[in-house]
Amino acid sequence: MKRVKITVRNNTGKVLRLKPEGAKSLHGKFAIDPPLTIEESGSWTCASQGTHGPGPKGTITYETDEGKIEIEFYYNHPIGNALSTYYVTGTPSGVIEYTIRGDFKARDQDISIELLPIT
Repeated sequence: MKRVKITVRNNTGKVLRLKPEGAKSLHGKFAIDPPLTIEESGSWTCASQGTHGPGPKGTITYETDEGKIEIEFYYNHPIGNALSTYYVTGTPSGVIEYTIRGDFKARDQDISIELLPIT
């Protein structure tokens, strides 16, 4: 079983609220659900369902400013030796800047995402 733990540091100056139906695990299942709100920090863990299936993959979407801003976190930790992919998308475009740190090759991955201030 592959494991991904994503920790989000929220420096946006805004409280992020999980959208209804905002946590979508396309492969795997959440071992720890994404938090309903992320004030200054929050984390969730996603683990694959079996030892031979695809690795964890999905999206988690938060909103702020009464739904005017959405922030989507994408993760894909594929089976085999392929490099994992993580990114953050903001709506409207260009609303969010971020940094991602972690070992994208490890079997169990601890990923840290730092969100920068929204201006």
